[in-house]
Amino acid sequence: MEELRILIVEDDKDIYNDVYKRNIDLFNLENNNYNIVSIWIQHKEDAISAIKNPEYIFDGAIVDLDLMGSGGTDTSGNEVVKEIKENLRFPIFVITGTPHHISPELNAPSSLFNVFERDEVDVIDTLNKFKAIKATGILNLLNRNGKIDSLIQNIFWNHLSTSLENWVLDNKRNSAEKEDSLLRYTILHMLEYLDESKVHPSEFYITRPVKENLSTGDLITLNGNRYVVLTPACDFAQNRVSKVFLLRIKDISEEISDIDEIKNIEELSNSKKTKLERIIQNNSSYFHFIPRHKGINAGIIDFQNKLSMPIEELEAKIKSLEVDRFATISMPFLKDLIARYSSYYARQGSPDFDSDEIIKSLLL
Repeated sequence: MEELRILIVEDDKDIYNDVYKRNIDLFNLENNNYNIVSIWIQHKEDAISAIKNPEYIFDGAIVDLDLMGSGGTDTSGNEVVKEIKENLRFPIFVITGTPHHISPELNAPSSLFNVFERDEVDVIDTLNKFKAIKATGILNLLNRNGKIDSLIQNIFWNHLSTSLENWVLDNKRNSAEKEDSLLRYTILHMLEYLDESKVHPSEFYITRPVKENLSTGDLITLNGNRYVVLTPACDFAQNRVSKVFLLRIKDISEEISDIDEIKNIEELSNSKKTKLERIIQNNSSYFHFIPRHKGINAGIIDFQNKLSMPIEELEAKIKSLEVDRFATISMPFLKDLIARYSSYYARQGSPDFDSDEIIKSLLL
């Protein structure tokens, strides 16, 4: 049975016993794979001290905002949330009678953070959210002493230690450039330790784009259509782009009629299923499939549907929000797309033989 260590920051003993402890006991009775261990702390200072203590590994936190029993005027729970968000990586759910007191700079609702009104929240549902997040493995990767820390330790002593002299003796690059180079080196080594046989479709995207300026692999929405930017990266790096090269992304429904009305795989006809499988497996030389992701519909990059527009015009439309730059295709998926597109346009072809004539010649 896997243990879930949940930090509960709540000053009211009755609320802890009647709401949290009771529901945690019920959760533990009903779950065979996960057992919640609660670490109950009543005061802000003690909570922050526990968070900073490297001996404590938490899988999540429930935080009240009023930790002084002041009738809703205290907001010191914000300091606990801020400490976690700035220094650690585990989910936080604020459950409070004063949700309007959450600091605006902290209030970014997501799968890993949210604010709930105490009288309206389902505590068992909240505990199940912690369980579902733990089950993804993200905490084993990114939490304190997680797998990424272990990988970095390994790379530092087994790889960087034997090659750092190349950077020490480099007089061409400044410190910032060396730091960027070492970061790329470290990340590339981390990728080498991963099994790429079972990738998740969401790995295809970086949402939203990380780079400040337009770059190769960016996905945009322009005049109601989606496009991928395929201008060579070296042109962006050397500021040699006057026009941005775009390929349109078709909806699946443009290739397979009525696909939007089909809700499960059993409703697919054999012909539609076969066609869909061919699209997903990139069996067509002039299409490239992109998968579905939260907020991004699956689609087909059409190598024959091209658009070119001045970079100044496109950047102005992005700045004015007339164009939405909503994601970037991640590596190595972008490399695969570029390779397939290059192969499509570089193909030479050859004249067709008369097959009957060739067969006859072979039989002579």
